[in-house]
Amino acid sequence: MPLVTAYHRPASLDEALDLLSVPERVALGGGTTLNADREPSDLEAVDLQSLGLDAIAATGAGSVRIGATATLDAVRRCELLPDSLRELARLEQPSTLRTLASVGGLVAKASAESLLLAGLLAHDGRVELAGPASDLSLAELLGAGLPQSSLITAVTVDPSGRTATARTGRTPADVPIVAAYGRRMEGFVAMALTGVGDHPVLVDVYDPTAGLEPAGDFRGGREYRLHLAGTLTARVMQELYP
Repeated sequence: MPLVTAYHRPASLDEALDLLSVPERVALGGGTTLNADREPSDLEAVDLQSLGLDAIAATGAGSVRIGATATLDAVRRCELLPDSLRELARLEQPSTLRTLASVGGLVAKASAESLLLAGLLAHDGRVELAGPASDLSLAELLGAGLPQSSLITAVTVDPSGRTATARTGRTPADVPIVAAYGRRMEGFVAMALTGVGDHPVLVDVYDPTAGLEPAGDFRGGREYRLHLAGTLTARVMQELYP
């Protein structure tokens, strides 16, 4: 991790929020993002492991609440979640990192290529926050960013529905250039794409490229990614409506 100047381990959410009100302090969940940087810094780590935010449980409303410090491996193993989401958790990181990386960190990082994040979007993901901000839909949080002085405490999803996934990468083992994850409910389909923006996005299944402006890289330019967005959405729709 960065060569932090101090380490804090709060015993309550209030203490954690107080600590995180200082700009130089950063929340430490699984540590996979911070651990990727070995350079000296002015950061202070606020370790969340004593806050009891790692539970995954069913709610009375039929949804599943995933605590912010629950690991990706815990998501992979959770039988309350659909097999499709569990598989996305398996694909998100290699096994050595799945046991460390947290759901809260996944949401905060908002990687454009995150398959699991796309799945959470399609399953009506909502983000519970501690601090001054109100809870938000996952789509709202990804679009606007994490509100200042707020801390992710959980993500709630609706596990119901028929699902399908399609993706294209340079090889089957590579992170997909673009991927589509669809969830069919009675009367509608939620479709989420990766690789077409700054973060995974929900799209209109009848016009999946509307408003998209993907940035190209060595794996594929803008036009190629838009082509994949339309093609993969069509493939998922065929699986959802066989």
